[in-house]
Amino acid sequence: MIGRACIFSLAVILLSSVAPQLLLADEITLDNGNHVAGTVTSLSGDYVTLTSDYAEPMKIRKKNITRISTNTPVELHLATGEVIKGKLRTGDDGKITVDEGDGRIASGIELKSVTAINPPPVGKWHGTVSLSGNLQAGNTDRSGLSFGADVMRRGDQDRFSMRFLYNIAEENDAMTTRNAFGALQYDYFFTKKFYGYLGVELLNDTFKDLKLRAVVGPGAGYQVWDDPVKGLSLEAGIAYFSEDYEAQEDKSWMTVRLAANYRYKLTDWLEFTDRLVLYPSLKKMSDFNLRNEAALMTAIGAGWSMKLADILDFSNEPPVGKKSTDSLLTVGLQYAF
Repeated sequence: MIGRACIFSLAVILLSSVAPQLLLADEITLDNGNHVAGTVTSLSGDYVTLTSDYAEPMKIRKKNITRISTNTPVELHLATGEVIKGKLRTGDDGKITVDEGDGRIASGIELKSVTAINPPPVGKWHGTVSLSGNLQAGNTDRSGLSFGADVMRRGDQDRFSMRFLYNIAEENDAMTTRNAFGALQYDYFFTKKFYGYLGVELLNDTFKDLKLRAVVGPGAGYQVWDDPVKGLSLEAGIAYFSEDYEAQEDKSWMTVRLAANYRYKLTDWLEFTDRLVLYPSLKKMSDFNLRNEAALMTAIGAGWSMKLADILDFSNEPPVGKKSTDSLLTVGLQYAF
């Protein structure tokens, strides 16, 4: 069952990577006459970043660009402080026109006056909320509901994130699932990529006899990637791990916390994410817990997506009479803000 999450993740990547593009590519023309196609994802400093499904993200010097056009709206930040949203195209005079965005057409913009394209939000809350459910009637009456929220605020040198997930299900009028998971984490960036963190993770699961699992502790992380197309952070730390049970004896120990957060935009409309956390006990390294959350989002429009998610929770030494692995597969809607 542990391999289910890995198989799910690999299958998603393989299947979605061969899916056809639904949107036309953006295009950049260079001063040497070359044309480069892909997706314009950002402009930071002197470089425009162009991504594609067939190569690594490409950074192009702004001064070498003569024409630029996008098939989807982008957020344009000007040196004057003005922010304009819309599709980009370049006129015969070499200046940029922005249209089909915020209700007006802006023209006559020179690329050198553009300070950023799609900059990451700083000091603002952003995130997602999701709702999934299932209903079966007939020989078996089964229903279930899952609600989740994931929000983040990124400052100049820090980042604060919160997550919550609640699942409930019943079969033939008997409750079969009820659990809630929550996480809080504060990150402080010492450099652009290296940061320290303090995190809290909580889990309640009625059918595991688990009143509360709490994991609290500090650690360090490294932000390998963080752009509109892909993201990867790796974390390691020491944590206090405790489990408070309804009927069985409570347990607590010190553990190592190893985590990886992965995100990749496979196409303009398809994104894959995976969160993996491993807790090996310092007292007995063969005693470990693992949680993996993999998800595939297909954009519908206006911030909405269809979401397919697989959540796996594994304990190498579960309570007496309980199984090692719990897994949950859900399909529902997600809204990004």
